[in-house]
Amino acid sequence: MLNAVVEVNSTEFYVMALTVAMALVALLFGQRKRGAATTEVVAFTLNDCVTHDDGLVVMQAMDDHSVLVLRNGMPVCDGDTVNLVVTAIDDKLTIIEKKGIDSRSGLETRADGTAMISYLPAGLFHVRYESELTGQWALFSFSNHPGRTASSHLKL
Repeated sequence: MLNAVVEVNSTEFYVMALTVAMALVALLFGQRKRGAATTEVVAFTLNDCVTHDDGLVVMQAMDDHSVLVLRNGMPVCDGDTVNLVVTAIDDKLTIIEKKGIDSRSGLETRADGTAMISYLPAGLFHVRYESELTGQWALFSFSNHPGRTASSHLKL
């Protein structure tokens, strides 16, 4: 008859324990399947700055699942353009504010901007908003259901 008892101090015991430990680590930290990434580049429409609430970002869900993005107090020069690079992966949304055309006119002003993200699926998103213009960022949640809004102030 086969002896099924494994001694605690035996090599077999430690090999089995190591195998079980590696299997548990693989289960805990293994790759999970992610959805496909979608990216959209959207141009801001720049207007004269009417508020003094610099660094405020507001996202507003529209009825057709598009999203209106409002940004206050962007530092721009005459002739500059600013774009948003919007990347969505599952429930994660990364929005990066980048300068499009840099006119280098030297006369810096403050501008408010509006941009329309053409489509996001309905649901709750964890948003990371980064501004390459100012080096500021914000983290917040946004629910893309008609009439819902979310806002956050950018911080250093």
